[in-house]
Amino acid sequence: MFTKLTFSILNRLPMPNRLAPGRFLRHWKNQLAKTLFGSCAANSNLRPNLKLRHMKNIHIGKRSSIGDAARIIATAPVYIGDDVLMAPEVVILTDNHCVNGKTKILDSGTERKPVHIGNDVWIGTRVTILAGAEIPDGCVVAAGAVVPAKKYPPYSVIGGVPAKVIKQER
Repeated sequence: MFTKLTFSILNRLPMPNRLAPGRFLRHWKNQLAKTLFGSCAANSNLRPNLKLRHMKNIHIGKRSSIGDAARIIATAPVYIGDDVLMAPEVVILTDNHCVNGKTKILDSGTERKPVHIGNDVWIGTRVTILAGAEIPDGCVVAAGAVVPAKKYPPYSVIGGVPAKVIKQER
């Protein structure tokens, strides 16, 4: 409980990049994240005002950054690779309501699926990543995109609602 409370307090503080106090606070915040998350590399960058649920299901790789005011609701595992740049206000969801014909949606239950984000991925501002999405290595996700539960080719630019391949490196 104390660890979550301390992380919550640190999560609200601005983290200056180059000042010694900022480095100290970032280090302390990452050390706490290592105990609260499934895994968190020491050199990851967790920006302020994150909204995180079910932190034990969140796994963050080396040199990855989660932007200001991002929201991750990890009822199933969320795997974020190495060197991932995540802009502000990104939302990652791992569960979704089921729709079963004429059965009331409220009574249909939910479905949980993990989210996988590869290495060297750039995710733009206000992207929503839905349960079951797989974003492979080298992808760029355009700002405002909604990424559904599907696979995309590596080293591509994806965007739109729902997200589709805009450009692909060969």
